[in-house]
Amino acid sequence: MRRWMLGVLGALLLAPPVAAEPIELGETFPKVPLLAPLEAAQRDYLGLSDDQFFTLDQIKGRVVLVEMLNVLCPHCQKQTAPYNQLYNRLESDSTTRGQVKMLGVAVGNTDEQIDDFVLIYNVLMPVVPDRRFSMHRAVRGGPTPFSIYVLRDVPGEVGVVAGTHLGQDHNIDTLFDYLKYLLESEAAEFAILAPDTPSTQTVLNPPQSDEEVAQLIKASFATQGKGLQDFRKLELESGRRVYSANTIRNGQREELFAEVTSRSAICDICHNVHFFYVFDRTGMVLVSKRLEGGKFVWPQVRDGVMRMSPAQFAALFEGLDWRLVRPERRRPQLAG
Repeated sequence: MRRWMLGVLGALLLAPPVAAEPIELGETFPKVPLLAPLEAAQRDYLGLSDDQFFTLDQIKGRVVLVEMLNVLCPHCQKQTAPYNQLYNRLESDSTTRGQVKMLGVAVGNTDEQIDDFVLIYNVLMPVVPDRRFSMHRAVRGGPTPFSIYVLRDVPGEVGVVAGTHLGQDHNIDTLFDYLKYLLESEAAEFAILAPDTPSTQTVLNPPQSDEEVAQLIKASFATQGKGLQDFRKLELESGRRVYSANTIRNGQREELFAEVTSRSAICDICHNVHFFYVFDRTGMVLVSKRLEGGKFVWPQVRDGVMRMSPAQFAALFEGLDWRLVRPERRRPQLAG
């Protein structure tokens, strides 16, 4: 359980504690390395070499539909059927085949989660992981599904944003016509529409006041030992919200730390995630606590153990209702 907790905390800390308007029309699409698909057919579809990583400019074709998604997001799951229809239509049309490509970028998901997602929903387009939120951060992403239409004058260029769509999109006829229209357009037509100033960012804060958060952290420190002293908030140039105190643990006075961190919601029906975690000088995480304004249902602890499947545990920390995720059932492989 502790190993899982450290992995989830690491992923959350990589996500920015700020919210901003996503990438806008006319902006240059960021050149962020992504892990290339393992399947040869998907690499051929995208026009990629055998390199381990790729960037969008290496994809063949003039237009690329990039869908930022999370495989645990219900709306991303529902988007698979319309996008499968779009994929087949693009591949069957002589004008768009080879010129318009589709790519899914799974934000914060593991390879195993992506494999299950592709299998369950029969996803046709390649889906690659963005486990460390690199692309999500670069496009100033927020909730998913979020689709970005990238136009290049010739393959090999990074391209500009020629349109976006937040949320589910079931109007495939209109989207198909627009992607086809982009093949008759030039990137410069959209580049001139780029905003003059970058999008402003808003710092995400927990629903509790600073004083309430400080009291919760102080109480957590107190559970780790005796004789709590010197509780204070550290003044850091980075702006990270870190507290410290010292207490007696195992017969010795020891300094403890706690950091408050937040992450904007990945799914369009999720809520922002706020929590703090307590750690010692070695970096060992001792305890963590979510900071939520509404009711949150934790799994029951029986005999000192919280029993959940990896999928349920991941859903819990995405802000989804983990009770709706059924335990994973793998079919046994046939011998021979």
